[in-house]
Amino acid sequence: MRATVLFPIVLALTAVPAQAESLPPLRQGDLVFQQSKSPQSEAIRLASGSAYTHLGIVALTPSGPMVIEAADIVRQTPLEAFLARGMKGRFAVYRVRGLDQARANAAITAARTYLGRPYDLYFRLDPSAIYCSELPYEAFKSAGITLGRIDRFGDLSVRNPAVKALFARRWASHPDCKGKAANATACWARIQDQGIVTPISIARDNQVDRVGGNL
Repeated sequence: MRATVLFPIVLALTAVPAQAESLPPLRQGDLVFQQSKSPQSEAIRLASGSAYTHLGIVALTPSGPMVIEAADIVRQTPLEAFLARGMKGRFAVYRVRGLDQARANAAITAARTYLGRPYDLYFRLDPSAIYCSELPYEAFKSAGITLGRIDRFGDLSVRNPAVKALFARRWASHPDCKGKAANATACWARIQDQGIVTPISIARDNQVDRVGGNL
């Protein structure tokens, strides 16, 4: 494991000129939310009731600000590229209230242990594959901070057509249904109690404050 290098906690606005008007001075461990352009984004938006369908954790590095995110794999993406991928380039930045440098670095270190892991298409709280809001949930938990809320899948707005269509494409390979559920109806029943952490549950956590953005 590479040694953790400490950097100044505040990042100059000039790092991402296209978004400078809405981008605050960033700190290690800030959370950046966006509405992604991925095929599943609409289903996530409808199920969670929020335009926040993707997020990542800001890490300050010698080569500039990066976002640790669970995309196709867990990876570090330059902040400018991350912001450009969002719908109309819009984003929101949230900060954990009272987050000190030690815990910010601990969360970043924890997030990096997941680098290279595949994206979790089934949104399960299982570290073998990671979805976007699961990453900060687990990373900050390792630093002693629990962000967001574990909701029951069936309690979200999951009965709309977009969510059902996404489920129909994936149910047969769902780890909790493969070899255990005879059909989509049986699988749907099995996953109703599945726990899930949504991006909006993290944004609404009373431990975080919105500090900038245009979404």
